[in-house]
Amino acid sequence: MSETQTPSPTTATVRLVGGPDDWRGQALTHLSPEELNAPREALGAYLVSTCVPPGHPDPAARAVYEPDTEPAPAHVWFFRGWVPSGPADAELRTADHHQAVDVTLDTDGLPTEWVEDSGTRHRVDQGLAHWQSTGEDQLAPDVWHVRSNGMDWELRHDVADMWEAGRLPATEGGLE
Repeated sequence: MSETQTPSPTTATVRLVGGPDDWRGQALTHLSPEELNAPREALGAYLVSTCVPPGHPDPAARAVYEPDTEPAPAHVWFFRGWVPSGPADAELRTADHHQAVDVTLDTDGLPTEWVEDSGTRHRVDQGLAHWQSTGEDQLAPDVWHVRSNGMDWELRHDVADMWEAGRLPATEGGLE
């Protein structure tokens, strides 16, 4: 599971956000501050997990974690999915309908809650996965899969700083 090395001036602490139960919320402490300052494309991890989704075509699939590009903090790595991916991976879900929302972020830029136009407030109980828009499609939104009040949601943040939220379809087990 998590590295057991104690952080020191020669190690950096990386926070893992989302992903399988055995890695979500864990900290990695095997990198030096210099390594963490490497180009973002060089950072990330394929982690062995005991929580590969049931029915995944590769029971030894790895959980992929990577940081976002600058200016996001390099010490926060997000679950991106499984390698290899499977056709029923929960990360492949998308919401059928989205509505405009106002989102509150924490100091690391992670959504903590959102409010619908009706005033309904949703607190993020758990981050599940996150994908940053890529150079392939500059207009594509950043996407977050989050859990709020036992339901999975998709939050999208577009280049115009607008947020949308939509309910994700349930997985076979009812959750992501």
